[in-house]
This record gives sequence, structure tokens and C-alpha cells, in this order.
Amino acid sequence: MKQKSASWLQRCLALLRHPDETGADNAAPPPETQTRVRRILIAGWRGVSHSLAMVNQHQILALARRSDVKLFHTDMPWAMAHWNKQAHNAGFSEQDNVLIEGLQSIDEAEVDCVYRICSPLFPPNPQARKTVSFAVTELGYESGSLQNPEIPLTDFTRGENLLVTPSRWSRDRLIDFGFDEGRVRVVRHGVDLAVNRPASQEELAVQRQALGIPDDSVIFLNVGVPTWNKGIDLLVRAFATIFRDHRNIRLILKDARGLYGLPVDTVLQSVNSAYPGLLSADVLNAIHVIPVNLSQADLCRMFGFVDWYVSPYRAEGFNLPVLEAQACGTPLIVTSGGATDDFCNTDAAWKIPGTFRRGILNGKACCWVDPEFEALEKLMRHAAAQGPRRAYGADPLRNAARQNAEQHSWDQVASELLALL
Repeated sequence: MKQKSASWLQRCLALLRHPDETGADNAAPPPETQTRVRRILIAGWRGVSHSLAMVNQHQILALARRSDVKLFHTDMPWAMAHWNKQAHNAGFSEQDNVLIEGLQSIDEAEVDCVYRICSPLFPPNPQARKTVSFAVTELGYESGSLQNPEIPLTDFTRGENLLVTPSRWSRDRLIDFGFDEGRVRVVRHGVDLAVNRPASQEELAVQRQALGIPDDSVIFLNVGVPTWNKGIDLLVRAFATIFRDHRNIRLILKDARGLYGLPVDTVLQSVNSAYPGLLSADVLNAIHVIPVNLSQADLCRMFGFVDWYVSPYRAEGFNLPVLEAQACGTPLIVTSGGATDDFCNTDAAWKIPGTFRRGILNGKACCWVDPEFEALEKLMRHAAAQGPRRAYGADPLRNAARQNAEQHSWDQVASELLALL
């Protein structure tokens, strides 16, 4: 399958530059309720675009805005040896990077709390006063997710120690695995409301003209990794089916061969093999693949430019792009019954009915949701029939999406997290 060149993306992004991109969350910092400065050591990943590293870095920036916290950081080993900050850069602004990378390490016994956010899950240091460990799972937790499977699970919740996870779906899977139900807390992820913001009508019009996209085109987007649980195969299949009747639609996908070694081509080839003739040359020409790593600002421009973000996932620990797309005023077509139910209660989220499943996948006990393909196709067909969406302010769905996202700033997350730390 032929991949679109980087030049298409570069033209796309160059025309959506916002005049004032500070990279700071525009939510006001929470009121200070305690005068004591708490010393917190974060043990995690920074500098790369893996989801755990991205969450860690956003939380660092939000915690650093508080005057009642003193932050330290220890870098944990990468999950994959080929990761590096040059090829897989997280894409934060230079100012944010200086703050993130400037945090120094300290002995775990010298802080009020250790907050560990990496994979696998490392056991708490007995010398630490308190350890809060971040754990997340999509299909289900397993012993391979533990750095030392011989360590009793009670060590992670002994004394003041806690586990935090970003969704009720993930919490339930951790409890299924055997963690103490009373010691697993849900702290949802957030979104940077200053960087993630809607595009104007002028920006949308200029962008379509520059890319040669007709005014009546409807653009769908998904930037998830092309793994089975993300449901990219269902999205491609539905798009190709609808294209027969709506030749004006476009689909944008994100390649992940650099970070994970997972090209989108494998999904396209799988769908083409299972449904011969479905992916015609015209369909493939209507599918654009983003081949390069994106900065935070560039990714947000992409969210704001499209008409719909579509995520027919089977299992997610949270699904942060869904929240970021809402902040950019982009309505959703998203699976019902999974992690996104925690933050997609809005008219701007069209739900794909799903059936909860338990079973064995690749020899492992798993849980997932089967999205109804016919419902996905129907929703996308309805979206295509409506035509391209108007800009934020004039479009009720774009307005509702942004309003929902405004309830989930990273500053709010930092307050919830700090209550546990």
C-alpha cells in the first residue's frame, strides 16, 4: 500500500499556525489550600512520544505550576531499546522542555512521595515513605506487566501505597488481576486547553484550498497505533464501504513504524486480504497516512482541521486523542462501553454500540468490547451525508465538544493527583 509523502502533511500544518502558541494550559491554577511544600519524586519517562511519557510530561507541567510542590525526577529505563529523544521526540515547546528536562533526581527516602509512571510496573522501594504507582491496561493486566512477578501484589498497596489508573475500565481490569479494590484510584487524564483549540473558519477554508480538497469533502481522522485493539481495521473497512456512495470523504491515519515498528500498511493489507476488491485505487488515494512524528502543536492543528475523529476501539486504557480532539472542537464517533465513557458524555460524541467480551486472545485472558460494525458504518454514513462541519462557534457539535473538554484540564488532574501524592 502506498503511503502519502511528508510534503502533504507539511503543507497541511504550515497553514494552520496559530498566532499565539504558548504551550501553556489556559485553565487557572487551583487555589492553594495547603501551605506546606510537598517534595515529590517522579520516576518515569520523559522526552519521547509514548503515551505514558506524554502523560508524565503533561502532569509535570501542571504540577510545576503549583507553589505547594517541589518536583524531582528520575528517568526509568525505556521499554524499547531503540527509543530516543531525537527520533521519537515528544514535541513539547522549547520552554516546556527546559522545565521538564531540568528536574533533578533525589533519593527516594528524602521525599514525601514517589510517583512511579512507567512500564513494566516496578515494586515500591521499602525505603520510600509512600509510593503511588501508575498502572494502566487495555485488554487486561498480566504478570508480564510487572518488573518482578514474584513480588506480592499487596506490596503495591501496603501502608499508604496506592495504585492510580486513568479510567474505570482499566481499574476493573486491575481488580480482575488481583489488586486490592480499595487501593486502586481513578485519576483521569487531561488536555492542554491552550494548545488544543479549535481552528477558525478562515483557517479551515485556506487549508482545504491548499491541499486541493473540495469544499464539500468530509474528513475523518484517527491517530491511534495500528493494533487490533484500536479498531483501525474496522474504520478502514467502514470508510471503504461508504466511499462507494460518498466519493467526497477522506480518511487520515497515523503511521507508527518509528516508535513501535507498526506501519499502517499492515492494516490496509489485512483488510484488502479479508475483503478482496474493497480497497480500490480510488479508496487508497482517499486515505492519507501521516508518516512523520508530530509536535504537540502540529497534532492539535490536525485535530482542528478535520470534521470527525473516529475511534471504533475494542479496548483502551483511556484514549487521550479522543479528549484532545474534543478540545479542538472536533466531534466524535466512538465506541460505547469502554474507557471513553468516563469523559465522552456529550452530544458531540456519537456512540457505537458494543458488546462486552471475556476470552482468550493470543493465549492470554482478556476483556474487550466488540463495536457493531453496522452501527459504525451507519454513523459514518450519516456524518458524510451532513457534509463538512462549520467552524467552532457556528457549529453546535464543535461547540459541545470543546465545552466537554474544558471540564478536563491538566490543572484539574494535578489537583486530583496531588490529593493522593
